[in-house]
Amino acid sequence: MKRCLIIINNAAGKSKKISFDKVEKRLGADYAYTRFLIPDDGDYCLDGYDAVAVCGGDGTLGNLLAKAYARRMEIYYFPAGTLNDRAKSKRYDNVREGRRAKSGAYDRGRPVVVGTFDEIADAQKPVCDNFENRLDSEAAQAFPAFPVRRVFPNETRPQNVFSYVLAAGSFTPIGYTANAGLKKKLGSLAYIFQILKQYKIHRMAATIRCGGKTYDGDFTLIMALKSPRCFGFRFNKAFDPESASGHLIAIRSPKHGGFAGLVEMFFPFFRVFFLGLKKEREGRIIFKRIYSCDISHKTAQTYCRDGEKYEAPAGDLHIGFARSLCDFNVIDKF
Repeated sequence: MKRCLIIINNAAGKSKKISFDKVEKRLGADYAYTRFLIPDDGDYCLDGYDAVAVCGGDGTLGNLLAKAYARRMEIYYFPAGTLNDRAKSKRYDNVREGRRAKSGAYDRGRPVVVGTFDEIADAQKPVCDNFENRLDSEAAQAFPAFPVRRVFPNETRPQNVFSYVLAAGSFTPIGYTANAGLKKKLGSLAYIFQILKQYKIHRMAATIRCGGKTYDGDFTLIMALKSPRCFGFRFNKAFDPESASGHLIAIRSPKHGGFAGLVEMFFPFFRVFFLGLKKEREGRIIFKRIYSCDISHKTAQTYCRDGEKYEAPAGDLHIGFARSLCDFNVIDKF
């Protein structure tokens, strides 16, 4: 009999609505189940399992995909977080309600595209930098199913993975600063207080290289995204679920500081998150479809990775996208 690991994040915003018994009942008798509770049971290993049922939010899912995306296995995602942006993106086919009449099996899921990122030390300079820039703009368009990757001497894998967003700057800390207790009590309302608190100007000195172009200066937001939505806003109208690509969104810092700068900052953020983006653009707002990009930071930066905190040191951060080997199902009703 196939083995299935059930992971429940007890700290997730809607974890009270899910239980091991509900998951086992929903998936049926096709598996022999092992139960794992976060954070009580520590870390988990996927060796020996044919499937994983994960119950939690975007961060819980991101941590699982970092381990599972290069494995041939079934992933069943029960969104039990607060925002569940990844589940709402409709990238993948939801599992049909009910079971098949005879077998009780579910429709097979589909591979999912995830983001990857690597910290690049000074000693790990790329072997073919100019060639890769050309690949970004030419070959990636000709072969959109294959993510473009840098080639490094003695390169090792796997990379760090994000399931749908890696972002730094204004507002991005709300993903990991909202109180877990408040999220369970108030749901998405728990983020409102953080939005007001995180309305700040950031001046991240960075150089962004993608598609043969370079963008240099101070940025108040830098975001790599594989989703039509983030932080509860559905704004990426150019989202392509079938392509092994994502999008870069960057907003330059306002010229002024203080209240004048906050007013100046309001307009590009309103343009991005409330009006949405579809066509690529450059200028104060940078919006580009990417297969890979490099972000060079002069100082260490704190990123939000699928709602969890990630500290990126000064230096280069290489971002790419890859299609998973695992098959992915979303089970919305449980």
